[in-house]
Amino acid sequence: MNESLRQQLDQAMADFDKQRKSLVEARNEIASISVTVRSKDRVVELTLGSDGKIGSLRFLGNKHQSMTGNQLAASVMETMNRAHQELFSRVFARFGELTDAGVGISADGPDAVDRMEGMGLEELLEPLKAPGGPFSPEWGERRG
Repeated sequence: MNESLRQQLDQAMADFDKQRKSLVEARNEIASISVTVRSKDRVVELTLGSDGKIGSLRFLGNKHQSMTGNQLAASVMETMNRAHQELFSRVFARFGELTDAGVGISADGPDAVDRMEGMGLEELLEPLKAPGGPFSPEWGERRG
């Protein structure tokens, strides 16, 4: 393999490793996101984790005791919907930072990031370096 091609490959490997680290860092940051939202009527406070599950649900003060079941349910649902919207917004903002930085992301959800764990450009290029592949030593000797 000529020196120019080797330098290009080394640069590609360095770029890939940088992007992989950015994605793993983003995954860890997203996993730690939680949002806490209060209802507009200030009766309910709800905390959601990054997985969208309720971490806590509190009734603030005693106003809920004078509400009908339907009113309280509406307050809880409004708060839950706002919390999900806030969570969604924060997660996608973080992914937006990655795309602005040039890190490629697919729309396959969180598994797209998880599949990168432990992967390096070396593993991805392995078939190309195998005997007969374009990056194998004998291929370069034949072309050289």
